[in-house]
Amino acid sequence: MRTPSCTCLCLALLALAACSKHAPDAAAPAPAAPAPSARAAAASADSGPAAIAAASSEEQACTDAPRTDETDTRPRCGGMSVASAPRAYRVVGGSGDPVDETVCDIQQSFVLNGRLFGVEFSGGVDGTYKFVRTPNIPGLHWSAGGRYHIDFPDGAGQQGTMTTEGGGTTTAGSQSRTTSGGEHFTLTPVAGCGGAA
Repeated sequence: MRTPSCTCLCLALLALAACSKHAPDAAAPAPAAPAPSARAAAASADSGPAAIAAASSEEQACTDAPRTDETDTRPRCGGMSVASAPRAYRVVGGSGDPVDETVCDIQQSFVLNGRLFGVEFSGGVDGTYKFVRTPNIPGLHWSAGGRYHIDFPDGAGQQGTMTTEGGGTTTAGSQSRTTSGGEHFTLTPVAGCGGAA
């Protein structure tokens, strides 16, 4: 059991430490600290160091650097609004069953329709594809799929390329033929998508 004088002494020392001013070192000026965000200030008032650490890890530092790609969501400094990169692109290419059509949002799944085949892409800059429409010819069956990659060498919102790698099987009766290969497409940003999102 603590004695009352020990408790009083501890409280007096704590009060003295809290009320005393710390003299700044005259040799080195104190660095200016940025004001805490509202979230960090609220967290420090709520539950101490653990909440401050959690709030700090959730915040992202602002930057004036160019966006690295369409998924770069870092906030920009200076409060300037930055237009988001377009997601609608005109897609042209394919050697066996060429396409020339507009995809409204390459981040979502989309289908490219050639004269013979419809090919569904999973969406995003990397993903998978598969045939979803084939010619309706009795006795013949096609199946195909693989992976694709979209590259924007000059940055999001600029012209890019999409390449596919995969394979497929054509079956006629009891005969089957398996092939593999790839296709190349050019993506050009377009302003709108005819009212579609």
